[in-house]
Amino acid sequence: MDNKKAINHSDLALFCYQYSVVLKSGIPYLESIHLLAEDVIDEKMKDYATSIAGYVEEGVLLSDAFDKQSVFPVYTIEMIKIAETSGKLPEVFERLSEYYEQSDQIKQKVKSALTYPLVLIALMTGVILLLVVKILPIFHDILLSVGGTVPGATQAILNVSMWLQSGIFVILGLMGLAVLLIWLVLNTKAQKSRRDRWMLNLPVVKHLYKLSVTIKFAKALSMLIHSGMDIDKSFEMIVPLVDNEHIASELNKSLVLIENGEDYETALKNIDVFPELFLKMMRIGRKTGSLDQTLDRISGIYDKELTRKLQKFSASIEPALVIILSLVVGAIMLLVMLPLINIMTSIG
Repeated sequence: MDNKKAINHSDLALFCYQYSVVLKSGIPYLESIHLLAEDVIDEKMKDYATSIAGYVEEGVLLSDAFDKQSVFPVYTIEMIKIAETSGKLPEVFERLSEYYEQSDQIKQKVKSALTYPLVLIALMTGVILLLVVKILPIFHDILLSVGGTVPGATQAILNVSMWLQSGIFVILGLMGLAVLLIWLVLNTKAQKSRRDRWMLNLPVVKHLYKLSVTIKFAKALSMLIHSGMDIDKSFEMIVPLVDNEHIASELNKSLVLIENGEDYETALKNIDVFPELFLKMMRIGRKTGSLDQTLDRISGIYDKELTRKLQKFSASIEPALVIILSLVVGAIMLLVMLPLINIMTSIG
């Protein structure tokens, strides 16, 4: 089972939910995993469930059986270990399902908010290239045939058009190579922290990104505490789960501060990612002994805020892109049409 791709969060959420339902019925976990293997529709997940059941029958712990599949996240494995110790397998699998479902929803919201603007940008680029490469040369020939002169700005665009036509495939190839090189450089270990820090300072989207990180952090911490783990150990477990090298590094620094006597909220405030309300609610939750419930509530609040902000972002950028497209196309057409209009006027 080498070179397997990690299970996506949508499939993982469904798998955990189905297993939690079977476990809640009172069926032993070995028999439950056999039932799950028979009931799962997805062939890939069916194979994993069958393999897990086989390991468990041999006397391997459930968490180790999951780990041997090499596709389940470390977080899932660690949570199952906690569940085995605490005897809360059904509850842990149910909360794992909620966690991965919410994580997948956040990802889908961000993706849907960005998809339409990206499609518009692609269309804008296509329309402008069509005008410059195909339409402008036709107008240029018409202009010269009626004895007109080509203005400097129009000639500059025509020069670009000729340049594009003569080497379009070379240009596209170089652009593709540049994108690939940038992607490879940004994904090297040396540059990943810098890239992740850049994401936290990117105009417009930085607040959305920070909200997404806060929601995932709150949900994960809530689940760990609810499963019986103390807050110190929970913090240590969350650090490897953070999909941002810079934030993970800052969280490790916060852990050192906490070990030296700093309170959690002050240590987290130094990271400059978590909102003030989140830190205050976290302090209240710790004082009242209901931190897991408080974190669940605050993650729900921020999830709704993220949805509203993504909708607002999408709604505001769409008309802006349409206006830009209209202005660019209009400007290009005017550069060619005005000389023609002038000639027609003089003839008239």
